[in-house]
Amino acid sequence: MPVIAAKPFNEDMQTLLSELKSGYHAGELSRKDQSELPEEIYIIEADSEIAGYGVVWEYNHGKQLIQKAEKDYFHEDERYLEKDFYTEFNNKTDLVFIEALDVLKDFEGKGYAAFFINWLKGKYPNKKICVYSLDKSRNFWFKQGFEAVGNTVWMSYN
Repeated sequence: MPVIAAKPFNEDMQTLLSELKSGYHAGELSRKDQSELPEEIYIIEADSEIAGYGVVWEYNHGKQLIQKAEKDYFHEDERYLEKDFYTEFNNKTDLVFIEALDVLKDFEGKGYAAFFINWLKGKYPNKKICVYSLDKSRNFWFKQGFEAVGNTVWMSYN
């Protein structure tokens, strides 16, 4: 049975991520400045091995998510395409944003990502959970009960 362990997202963790042979976001996360990272990273462990990880941000207000999205996801000249995103999150409170959810190659297809999402739903039962989805992962998010946010690639649950 897998477990989720909260670990400090410090330089040691960034070094560990830089050494992983798989993990879509590992390289990017290993190079970020500490000010761009949450205090913790959630490690998915299977038999004391790292099976994957999740990076999650908690926001009290949608404007905080919008600022992150504008900085990290939206090109300034294309923000008009994200109208549905702004409408959906601008006045929301109590949001959880999944910045990264990766399962390492040796553990793919074994339910670890779904396990993480179910754990996250239990941890934040009254919060809206959102994610910037990649085309190749959209079906996964739909299977987890997430819905598309208008005509954007963003998805939300709850």
